[in-house]
Amino acid sequence: MFRNIFILESRQGWSAIQPNFDPVQDFVLTYDFALRKLVEDSGGAARYVDHLCEQSLMQENNFLMYRFFRDWHLDADGADIFRYREVDFGFSFRIEIWNDYTFYVRSRLCLEQLRGFVYQQIYLDSGLPLLRETLDDMGLAFEVLECSASAESAADGYFFPIHRWMNERLRIRLPRHVLRDLVVTVQGVAMSWLDRAVDCFGGKAGVFVQEYHPTRRLLQRLRQHPGIRVLQAHFSAAPGLMKFLRERPIPIYGRLKTYQEPSARLMEAFRQRRSARLILSNGVDITDAVNRSINRKIVEVLPQVLRALDCVINYLDRHPLRLEILIANIGQVAMLVDSVAKSRGVPSYMIINGLLGNDYLDEAKYATVINAYSKSIRENYFRGMDNIVCLGDPRMDAYAHAPVRRINRVTPTITIGASGFSNIDLNSFLAVEFEFLYEVLLAIRNLEHPAPAFRVVLKVRPNGYLELYRQFTEEYFPGMVNLIVDQVPMREVLHESDLFISIYSQTLFEASCLGIPVIYHKNDREIMDPPFDGESELVTTHNVSDLEQALQDFLVGSHRFDAFLDKSVMEKYIGPLDGKNLERNFDYVIGLLEHSSACSGEQGKR
Repeated sequence: MFRNIFILESRQGWSAIQPNFDPVQDFVLTYDFALRKLVEDSGGAARYVDHLCEQSLMQENNFLMYRFFRDWHLDADGADIFRYREVDFGFSFRIEIWNDYTFYVRSRLCLEQLRGFVYQQIYLDSGLPLLRETLDDMGLAFEVLECSASAESAADGYFFPIHRWMNERLRIRLPRHVLRDLVVTVQGVAMSWLDRAVDCFGGKAGVFVQEYHPTRRLLQRLRQHPGIRVLQAHFSAAPGLMKFLRERPIPIYGRLKTYQEPSARLMEAFRQRRSARLILSNGVDITDAVNRSINRKIVEVLPQVLRALDCVINYLDRHPLRLEILIANIGQVAMLVDSVAKSRGVPSYMIINGLLGNDYLDEAKYATVINAYSKSIRENYFRGMDNIVCLGDPRMDAYAHAPVRRINRVTPTITIGASGFSNIDLNSFLAVEFEFLYEVLLAIRNLEHPAPAFRVVLKVRPNGYLELYRQFTEEYFPGMVNLIVDQVPMREVLHESDLFISIYSQTLFEASCLGIPVIYHKNDREIMDPPFDGESELVTTHNVSDLEQALQDFLVGSHRFDAFLDKSVMEKYIGPLDGKNLERNFDYVIGLLEHSSACSGEQGKR
């Protein structure tokens, strides 16, 4: 039994409760690693507010959650409610609503656990409006606690600020974004006129490419083909100014006011015709709550989406597509292009973006043909699907014939690939990356005495916040981490590494290809496919003690690391490592174009 349950975002609110906090009678729920550790070090009880449920319960609800996510925009007859100019586009909203939707489901499942607690009062941090809404939905009484920043805190807290990150990536528009969009519009319109003039003398096959790591080299190769015109959602990451003359981003422009009325009509149709329901495994129906979350985002972005869709339709009317190449079923402009392509019967080819796990997910399951890299991914993530090919990952060609690093086991450089919150899995939680880092650094520190000092390098994910990691290591492990990087290419970091420790990531394969022993430290509760299932050749640890043993084994040259350094073993999971993946994918794309051309010719004869 608890006297008070305090729900605080971070240790920033600690000063508001500390004078009255009783470590014996009170209980703290938070997102923050720092606050949880502070409370536990003082003898109190604390848990993560987004990590209160058993793994099996969350996994069961993952399947329920994604069934609704697949159907939320359909009416009772299975028709897409969001339809504009004969194009169904409800599917394209995924990236806009995904985080808020899964965040509510995770929060609701975790807060439902409070019904099993005995307590006198709940106090809720005033800076948590989404949890306030959730508690209101549940009918649980609580008092709002006004929290002010503590001047003593080195940082607000250690957890991934997912809402801030989503806003920065999707919604906040800085002057540079406005300038970028202006350049795309001007250049896109100009190149469209030029292409129409050139097409009078013989057209090219239009191929839309969603550019990211798996498709970057393929895009460059296709652009060199004289019979192909590559279309994009935006300018590529290629260096230099020549891309402004060669590339074809689809321009998005027009007055938003024009789209207010059709947006209102579509929203009313959605309110009237929606039929999907989400009932959690405990029997609680949260359909109205998740629809409220979805409505908020859709109303906010629908005019912009309609404007973009209008521009995509008009552009593809002038420059028809013969094929689209995707890396996932998410993206803003990319999914609008996909919606138009589907409405016109244009085939699609997907090269998945890295290793995929969890068969309840469907972020890469909708395309005419999908390159799954390997048989393992085909048999697990794509189980039961018959449109899968295994042609490898083009980016892995760079590692096919790379020289093997000579490993220093006396004073080694240990590189840590930072963990990260997965907003698409209910079993993930916001502080997971700092729980991971704390355990890894603790294991290394425990071995450093009396062993020789290690050189420790921390590679932060591109979507991480570097300053948080600096503050974290200085607070808990001062002087121990020699270098923290984020924008440095992984290949460059690995060239100086003797051991690589990370979460489930393709970077483990990249390190192995260079002859670097790897450790997969799994301190999360996500359920993953091979080789991240704990049953494969990959050296896997689950706690500090396991990791200390693996580090000791590395220092003495144990053979437990050898299997995952074998290319034939890696190829089971990542696909071919013969340096020919780009060629295989390019040839397959050319084959798809030739097939679509032949089909078009046959239809013309009829």
